Amino acid sequence: MPRPEKDKKLIRAPEDLVSRLSEAASLEGKSFYRYISEVLEQAVRAFEMGRSLEEIIDRFELMEVHREAESTFTPKEALDLLVSKAEDAEGDSLMRMWYSTGRLYGMYLKRFSDPLNAFIRLLGDGLWGIKRVEANSEGGNIAIRCVSSIIPEERSRLVREFIEGAMHSLGYESEGGESFRGIISLRFFKPQS
Repeated sequence: MPRPEKDKKLIRAPEDLVSRLSEAASLEGKSFYRYISEVLEQAVRAFEMGRSLEEIIDRFELMEVHREAESTFTPKEALDLLVSKAEDAEGDSLMRMWYSTGRLYGMYLKRFSDPLNAFIRLLGDGLWGIKRVEANSEGGNIAIRCVSSIIPEERSRLVREFIEGAMHSLGYESEGGESFRGIISLRFFKPQS
């Protein structure tokens, strides 16, 4: 059932943007007016959620990286139980698996215009229980620090392997670091070409 026509207002926009919007509307099989109305409604919805469209789209792009890597989301308590049991029997293979997964993520992240920033956002998305991620860069050196009071030592070691794998895939080399219960602190450098 079509919506009743409401009062309309003219909105100014750059010509190239209008062209791209018109093309998108056409590809979706919608009138330009309907398409723009839906886009603006979603912008207002994002605003009401206390988010920007850019933030929502960035989060979606990162979720696509998880999907492409075929990641499964697991309750933290279940993950920690599995990790503690596997650490006793297969600790080294578990560490290698997290490192390999990090390398895979790094390859997926290369499609972003700023893969390192995308990776830092991915670490901070809360999926591994990390509460705070800090990344400081100086020249070609990067220091990454992840902090959370709820991450047990075993998971800290695994996340450290994941970070190293991703950073190596992004072209950085490890310079040193450490991980403890709830704290991961790593340093990387970009070798000169």
